[in-house]
Amino acid sequence: MERPGAKNSAAATPPPGRWRKLVGDMGVYAIGNLGAKVLTFLMVPLYTYYIPDTAAFGYFDICLTAAFLLSPLVTLDLRDGVFRFLLDAPDEASRRRVATAAAHLLARSLAVALAVLLGVACVVRVQHQWLALLLLLGVVANDLYGQLLRGLGRNRLFVAMGLATAVLVVLLSVVLVGWMRMGIEGIFWANAAARLLPMVAIEVWPRLAARLFVRDLAWRSAARELLRYTVPLIPAMLIWWMLSFGDRWVVRWVAGPDANGVYAVAARLTGVVYTFTVIIQQAWQETAILQYRSDDRDSFFSQIFAAFIYLECLVVMVYVVLLRLNYGWLIDSHYAASVAYLFPLAVGAAIYSTANFLEMGYQCACDTRRLLLASIATGVVYVALNVALAPLWGVWGVIASSIGAFLFLAVWRLVDTRRYFTLRPGWRVAVPVAMMLVVGAAGYLSLPLWADIVVSVAAVALTLCSLPRSLYNKFKRIPLVSH
Repeated sequence: MERPGAKNSAAATPPPGRWRKLVGDMGVYAIGNLGAKVLTFLMVPLYTYYIPDTAAFGYFDICLTAAFLLSPLVTLDLRDGVFRFLLDAPDEASRRRVATAAAHLLARSLAVALAVLLGVACVVRVQHQWLALLLLLGVVANDLYGQLLRGLGRNRLFVAMGLATAVLVVLLSVVLVGWMRMGIEGIFWANAAARLLPMVAIEVWPRLAARLFVRDLAWRSAARELLRYTVPLIPAMLIWWMLSFGDRWVVRWVAGPDANGVYAVAARLTGVVYTFTVIIQQAWQETAILQYRSDDRDSFFSQIFAAFIYLECLVVMVYVVLLRLNYGWLIDSHYAASVAYLFPLAVGAAIYSTANFLEMGYQCACDTRRLLLASIATGVVYVALNVALAPLWGVWGVIASSIGAFLFLAVWRLVDTRRYFTLRPGWRVAVPVAMMLVVGAAGYLSLPLWADIVVSVAAVALTLCSLPRSLYNKFKRIPLVSH
């Protein structure tokens, strides 16, 4: 099997309409991701109303975090490899080799992982341990199958599966938590079943995965290529999950389970900013790989990076202000203190998304081994900051540690990825960053409602006015519906 990146993934002359395609892909992914996030966002008031025990809700959040954390380890991070290799596969035979190799590797890794986890569960008593294992299986299967759909170019089906998962989370949560009053067990069942049922439904009719799997096909060489690409990603992914979700465990340690439950609500609400990151990553990943060898790569990547910073800061500003103005009726009073954490958590998510954007250089060049050193260094910085700040500042120390670690990683990658491309976004990108900080600071000044709104509207207006004309012209020429 030909190694991705070995062939010219894009023509030397950039194809027309790449901005249109990128924005169109973002629109498709936005419909799925934001639609799913809005639906699950609506569940937070339901959960906080029917589960007033903040410690119980915090425990479920930790279990869900653990499932996402273990997913790349359990699957050998095949999700990224399957997408990357399928995207470059020139014909049906190559796609079958990739899918068959991935199926064999997944079967072996799942068997080992489940044996280990079941052994641990028999020795160490964990609350709802069987439901937690079912949730892990749902997360693993849903994620890997989704990347298979993306690699096959079935983006709309991928989005439909994401929306179906979110709708099922809502319906099952209403039934199990609201109507049947199953409490925390109902949340586990709703989230596990919602991730498995859409995948099973898709496979019953189109049978996309089954038709690609060929029992007697020579798959070992393809498996070696997959592992060579994915294994270096595993430590990087694990450290990223530690940075993104390790804060729950540290908060529980320094402030107790009740404080962790309050913190978990703010973290879940700012998950919309992470969703924005996912939308950009999914659309940008394909475009970056295909345009990596184009003649104007640096110029094109720089324009995308500048547009990304503008969009990122606007999302943080608008979303945090809207949450701040409506928090009183959205969230139960038991969790009201979490409003103070919204802005710094959103800023941390924005900084992370910048580091994630820069990760594309390693994937484009198939140089995933270089991710490891930066990830380990960032993990060391994160642990050191938490040891120093968490005992002194409590929850705020944990938040500061996350922001500091994300900033370290973003700067590292900005410097290191110069070996792949050079980004020159221009000085104007400082404007949206400054306006975002102004909007965040206004939330801690006890301003009257009208003053908070005026400051926010002025910040957004100044950000839009500072948009470079070159970017404005690019977006102006893109029709509203490009797919």
